Amino acid sequence: MTSMRSFWAVRKLVYRRSFRAPCLSGAMSAQSRFSILGFRSIGVLAAALIVALANAAAHPWVEDRLIQRGQENSVITLGLVSDAVDQAIDRFKPIPGLVARDPVFGQLLEEPRNQGLVPFVNEKLRHLSGTAEVTEIYLIDRAGQTLAASNYREADSFVGNNFSFRPYFQDALSGETAQFHALGTTSGERGFFFAAPVLDGIDVQGVLAVKVTVDALEEAWNGVSSDVLVADGNGVVFLSSRQDYRMRSLAPLSQGARTQIIATRQFPLDVLTPIPFSTNLVGESAVEVVVDDGTERLSYLAASQPLTLPGWHSIVLAPLEPIRRQVLYRMGVGNLTATVLALIGLLIWQRRARVLERMRVQETQKELLEGMVATRTADLDAANIQLRGEIAERRAAEERLRRAQKDLVQAGKLAALGQMSAAISHEINQPLAAVKSYADNAAQYLERSQPQKAEANLSRISQMADRMAKISGHLRNFARRPGDALGAISLNDVVAEAIALMEPQLKHSECEVIFIPSEEALHVLGGRLRLQQVIINIMTNALDAMTDAKLKRIEIALFPGAETVSLHVRDTGPGLSVDTLGQAFEAFYTTKEAGSGMGLGLSISFNIIEDFGGKLTAENHPNGGAVFTVTLRSAEVQSPMVAQ
Repeated sequence: MTSMRSFWAVRKLVYRRSFRAPCLSGAMSAQSRFSILGFRSIGVLAAALIVALANAAAHPWVEDRLIQRGQENSVITLGLVSDAVDQAIDRFKPIPGLVARDPVFGQLLEEPRNQGLVPFVNEKLRHLSGTAEVTEIYLIDRAGQTLAASNYREADSFVGNNFSFRPYFQDALSGETAQFHALGTTSGERGFFFAAPVLDGIDVQGVLAVKVTVDALEEAWNGVSSDVLVADGNGVVFLSSRQDYRMRSLAPLSQGARTQIIATRQFPLDVLTPIPFSTNLVGESAVEVVVDDGTERLSYLAASQPLTLPGWHSIVLAPLEPIRRQVLYRMGVGNLTATVLALIGLLIWQRRARVLERMRVQETQKELLEGMVATRTADLDAANIQLRGEIAERRAAEERLRRAQKDLVQAGKLAALGQMSAAISHEINQPLAAVKSYADNAAQYLERSQPQKAEANLSRISQMADRMAKISGHLRNFARRPGDALGAISLNDVVAEAIALMEPQLKHSECEVIFIPSEEALHVLGGRLRLQQVIINIMTNALDAMTDAKLKRIEIALFPGAETVSLHVRDTGPGLSVDTLGQAFEAFYTTKEAGSGMGLGLSISFNIIEDFGGKLTAENHPNGGAVFTVTLRSAEVQSPMVAQ
């Protein structure tokens, strides 16, 4: 900071001395030149301002022209879309009536149990569907039962299904050709349904139906830059180039429309959510449609046209953002051109004055160069001294931070030991009571001259003592401070030790732990005791989360990768809320009641794993509960350092 102030002070001194004219006449001539250049500069800037104002005034006209051009392009696209839909309907509409004339269908309707005729009709329908390029053709009796279908070989065959609830069946049964659109109840695919009666003279024997899916129509719109929507009479978007608009409504459905859809099983009502449209008038006659779903706001230039189907209409939405960017681009080019021309003129006029000024400044700077170098060197020396002090202070702060982190880790261990004290006390009291009982019995056996039984009791007392020593050994290893060195540690052993240390608390909470060690020796880079602390913190949080759960289980699994090993710890609790997922590893964040925890366990664990060069994440399991994942780098066993 000092060197920068000195630099600017020297620059001010240089310019101050450079403008000191050696004689009065020279100063007056320079002042006259600057006055002339000032007037010329004002003139150039005024001209540029006039051009900019003219461009701003022309902005609405340019925008209206570009919007009108976009509207014309949308109308052309709209015509192509509407013609394609109408032609597809007209193409497939007569097919059921033509196919229904074949007498073999009437014969099957008269003899529905003719097992020799059914396979023939099924195969015939399959060949007809391929020839006519339709999705499915199927034959329905008067009760609505499907007797034969072109998809009889497939798992979701129509054979045996009843379609009496469909309007196309009811209309065809009354002797008329029918048409319907819906989501297939068997296949789940959107399609147009065409039907015609199968006649025996003037009597209706059954119905022949044809289904055509809409995938081919929508695939033809993939190359269109605008969004295409085709809506039915109820305002349901049945076709669209955008998947997120399909099977949604342009407006909330009326009660009558909802009743009709339910009765005909046309669509599932839960997916027919309204698209958040709002409209504005832009330009002279163009309509702007704004789609705001809460996450983003998109503007479109809309054009619509009715189809030959009653109540149907097609909509083309062209993005308005490119048009508005083009308007801004054109206006910006105009303003930039005017500005550039003004700057070129100004630079030409000032060229001579700058050359003269530069010559005078160079002469003065030669005299001040040695002084500037000396001053700058002194400032740099002072800055270097200050920088070295700041570096030393930062290193000291980092050392304090490391010590504080180690203290927090140790405090977390002591807190965990406090939480486990009741369970551990119970675990030690049991063998103590058994030792006393075995000792008393051994004394009685000795009095009765039964040394073998007394020896057996003494052996049991030894086993109980080993058990208590093992528990105290785990506690002693867990409680001591970890070292700072990192090395290769066995992940199987660390997990097993953490489970053993948590065993009393797990028994007290009646929680089952499932852990199958990896068959291969998995070694990771880290510290043994600190990693053990992380696993215990995660398991302790899992026990707290499963306090009210009916099933209490912790599943621990190891997944080796190419360069890393992942440790997954899953509980069967209620899982993590959205807020908790975002703040789980922040210090002092906790969902427990006051006095039950300070919210430091996961924050400390997160920092420990980061020190190891790994990653700690949390998510919810699809089948319930939370999953904490510890990802660590793989390590070679022949590491020179042994970590604690």
